[in-house]
Amino acid sequence: MTPTSLKPWLVFSVLLNVFLIGGVGGGLYHWMATAKPAEAVVNQHGLRQAMIKLPMERRKELRQLLRHNRADSQPLIMAGREARLGVIKQLEAPTLDREALVTELAKAREADAALRALVDATLAQFASNLPQDERQKLVEALYQRGQAKNRVLERLPTSS
Repeated sequence: MTPTSLKPWLVFSVLLNVFLIGGVGGGLYHWMATAKPAEAVVNQHGLRQAMIKLPMERRKELRQLLRHNRADSQPLIMAGREARLGVIKQLEAPTLDREALVTELAKAREADAALRALVDATLAQFASNLPQDERQKLVEALYQRGQAKNRVLERLPTSS
């Protein structure tokens, strides 16, 4: 090939490289400019959201308490799961046995309430060791979402 026949290929190659570098650079800039922290990407709620807002040592403490109660909560989780499977079984049956369905729903509700009571007791134990500012973060994470957040904030006493 002669130098004159290589010239169009060289120009094409340069233009293609500039285009590719610009695309990669623009994509990287867009990704970096719109990147959100990991905690904001996942829509967390409840105890998980509370853990994100607490300092690291408090997160570890709460995790330890929850892990400690895991053995107590496992039978309640299984009972709730079995009751919900019973509800599904009753609803999928060719004929609906209303009394059996009500019984399975009651079992599921009782297991869920007992599990909630256990988690609430663990949370109360954890909160009893927190200073006021960390308890406030816990309140914000657990109980204040959307419009209800403003109503709860209005009722909270301000510390001055």
